[in-house]
Amino acid sequence: MTAHPSDPDRHSYRPFAAILLFLSAILMVMPVRRVLIEVNEYGLRQLLVPTLILVGLPAFGALIGAFLRFQGPGSRFFGIALGIFVASVSLMGLLAYWFYYSVTHI
Repeated sequence: MTAHPSDPDRHSYRPFAAILLFLSAILMVMPVRRVLIEVNEYGLRQLLVPTLILVGLPAFGALIGAFLRFQGPGSRFFGIALGIFVASVSLMGLLAYWFYYSVTHI
Protein backbone atom coordinates (compact mmCIF):
# COMPACT_ATOMS: atom_id res chain seq x y z
CA MET A 1 0.00 0.00 0.00
CA THR A 2 1.26 3.46 -0.74
CA ALA A 3 1.15 6.26 1.78
CA HIS A 4 -0.79 9.44 1.19
CA PRO A 5 1.42 12.56 1.33
CA SER A 6 -0.82 14.34 3.86
CA ASP A 7 -0.89 11.51 6.41
CA PRO A 8 1.93 8.95 6.56
CA ASP A 9 -0.08 6.54 8.76
CA ARG A 10 -2.89 6.03 6.23
CA HIS A 11 -2.62 3.62 3.34
CA SER A 12 -4.07 4.10 -0.12
CA TYR A 13 -6.71 1.62 -1.23
CA ARG A 14 -6.65 2.66 -4.88
CA PRO A 15 -4.31 -0.10 -6.17
CA PHE A 16 -6.33 -2.80 -4.44
CA ALA A 17 -9.58 -1.35 -5.75
CA ALA A 18 -8.23 -1.34 -9.32
CA ILE A 19 -7.13 -4.98 -8.98
CA LEU A 20 -10.55 -5.98 -7.58
CA LEU A 21 -12.36 -4.26 -10.45
CA PHE A 22 -10.11 -5.99 -12.98
CA LEU A 23 -10.81 -9.40 -11.40
CA SER A 24 -14.53 -8.59 -11.27
CA ALA A 25 -14.58 -7.80 -14.97
CA ILE A 26 -12.88 -11.12 -15.72
CA LEU A 27 -15.33 -13.06 -13.54
CA MET A 28 -18.40 -11.41 -15.08
CA VAL A 29 -17.57 -12.37 -18.67
CA MET A 30 -19.02 -15.89 -18.50
CA PRO A 31 -22.37 -15.02 -16.83
CA VAL A 32 -22.89 -12.10 -19.21
CA ARG A 33 -22.01 -14.28 -22.21
CA ARG A 34 -24.41 -17.04 -21.13
CA VAL A 35 -27.34 -14.72 -20.52
CA LEU A 36 -26.77 -12.79 -23.76
CA ILE A 37 -26.64 -15.99 -25.83
CA GLU A 38 -29.81 -17.31 -24.22
CA VAL A 39 -31.62 -13.99 -24.59
CA ASN A 40 -30.81 -14.01 -28.31
CA GLU A 41 -32.03 -17.60 -28.57
CA TYR A 42 -35.17 -17.59 -26.41
CA GLY A 43 -36.07 -13.92 -26.04
CA LEU A 44 -35.97 -11.58 -23.11
CA ARG A 45 -39.44 -12.41 -21.79
CA GLN A 46 -38.48 -15.98 -20.81
CA LEU A 47 -35.15 -14.93 -19.30
CA LEU A 48 -36.23 -11.82 -17.43
CA VAL A 49 -35.20 -13.11 -13.99
CA PRO A 50 -31.62 -14.12 -14.96
CA THR A 51 -31.22 -10.80 -16.74
CA LEU A 52 -32.44 -8.86 -13.72
CA ILE A 53 -30.08 -10.85 -11.49
CA LEU A 54 -27.20 -10.18 -13.87
CA VAL A 55 -27.85 -6.44 -13.82
CA GLY A 56 -29.06 -6.06 -10.25
CA LEU A 57 -26.49 -8.05 -8.29
CA PRO A 58 -23.43 -5.94 -9.22
CA ALA A 59 -25.43 -2.73 -8.69
CA PHE A 60 -26.57 -3.97 -5.29
CA GLY A 61 -22.99 -4.96 -4.41
CA ALA A 62 -21.74 -1.49 -5.38
CA LEU A 63 -24.45 0.13 -3.26
CA ILE A 64 -23.59 -1.98 -0.22
CA GLY A 65 -19.86 -1.42 -0.81
CA ALA A 66 -20.33 2.34 -0.89
CA PHE A 67 -21.42 2.26 2.74
CA LEU A 68 -18.51 0.15 4.03
CA ARG A 69 -16.19 2.04 6.34
CA PHE A 70 -12.51 1.98 5.45
CA GLN A 71 -10.02 4.65 6.47
CA GLY A 72 -7.66 6.16 3.94
CA PRO A 73 -7.54 7.63 0.46
CA GLY A 74 -9.55 5.66 -2.04
CA SER A 75 -11.47 3.91 0.71
CA ARG A 76 -14.93 4.50 -0.77
CA PHE A 77 -13.69 3.32 -4.19
CA PHE A 78 -12.27 0.24 -2.49
CA GLY A 79 -15.61 -0.45 -0.79
CA ILE A 80 -17.46 -0.19 -4.10
CA ALA A 81 -14.88 -2.41 -5.83
CA LEU A 82 -15.14 -4.96 -3.01
CA GLY A 83 -18.94 -5.02 -3.33
CA ILE A 84 -18.74 -5.53 -7.08
CA PHE A 85 -16.12 -8.28 -6.61
CA VAL A 86 -18.35 -10.17 -4.15
CA ALA A 87 -21.26 -9.79 -6.58
CA SER A 88 -19.16 -11.16 -9.46
CA VAL A 89 -18.11 -14.18 -7.38
CA SER A 90 -21.78 -14.70 -6.55
CA LEU A 91 -22.66 -14.52 -10.25
CA MET A 92 -20.08 -17.20 -11.01
CA GLY A 93 -21.59 -19.41 -8.31
CA LEU A 94 -25.04 -18.78 -9.75
CA LEU A 95 -23.74 -19.66 -13.21
CA ALA A 96 -22.35 -22.93 -11.84
CA TYR A 97 -25.74 -23.67 -10.28
CA TRP A 98 -27.58 -22.87 -13.54
CA PHE A 99 -25.21 -25.18 -15.42
CA TYR A 100 -25.66 -27.97 -12.88
CA TYR A 101 -29.44 -27.55 -12.95
CA SER A 102 -29.56 -27.59 -16.77
CA VAL A 103 -27.46 -30.78 -16.90
CA THR A 104 -29.34 -32.69 -14.22
CA HIS A 105 -32.90 -31.58 -15.11
CA ILE A 106 -33.19 -32.22 -18.82
